[in-house]
Amino acid sequence: MKEVLSADFCDEKLHTNSSATLTIKNKKTCANEEKIKKLFEKFLNNPEKLFEYIKCANTPIHKIKYADKILSLIGENEGFILPQKGLKALYLNLILNKKFSLKTKEMFVLRNYNVNLYAFIYQFYNWYGFKMNLTGFEQDSQEYFKHVFKICESDKIQELSFEEIMKLKSAIKRDLEAIKFTISFVKEKSMAKKNLDRIKQGQKVSI
Repeated sequence: MKEVLSADFCDEKLHTNSSATLTIKNKKTCANEEKIKKLFEKFLNNPEKLFEYIKCANTPIHKIKYADKILSLIGENEGFILPQKGLKALYLNLILNKKFSLKTKEMFVLRNYNVNLYAFIYQFYNWYGFKMNLTGFEQDSQEYFKHVFKICESDKIQELSFEEIMKLKSAIKRDLEAIKFTISFVKEKSMAKKNLDRIKQGQKVSI
């Protein structure tokens, strides 16, 4: 459970000022998909261990009745929630921690541990990326992402600075990576199960 989180892929970060653009190759900007895959394969039939892994990484997990309804009031969904500031943080702290604070760290908020493991892959992938300090998980980046369609339909899109556009781009990229990984993993496991069932029935399978 004390396995060190690591990422092996590289990506680019852009830093700009009024006169120059600097492109920096920066490690730890893509999640180690192979490692995440191995984690899910290891804990696929024992999700409780997966939650232990999350807790060992110093991320709290809150179980609360009607979590989905409570979170919907602040525009959040059940599962992984990024660090919050301001009124959202105050709301979460009052309900979850019974304290007055305008900041929260990252957390999971669930109704119970009886989750759909495949649906949870998407949440876990994003959590893992956040723990790796990947770009796109900053609070303002995520706020742009949550309201991306409203932004695009209004004049707001023309008011975004280059930096804000890059943050939005990073947030979209992170979400697409999580979706792609989830679909790929589920397809692979589904195919493996079908092949196993065919073998049990005495049928031949292509490898």
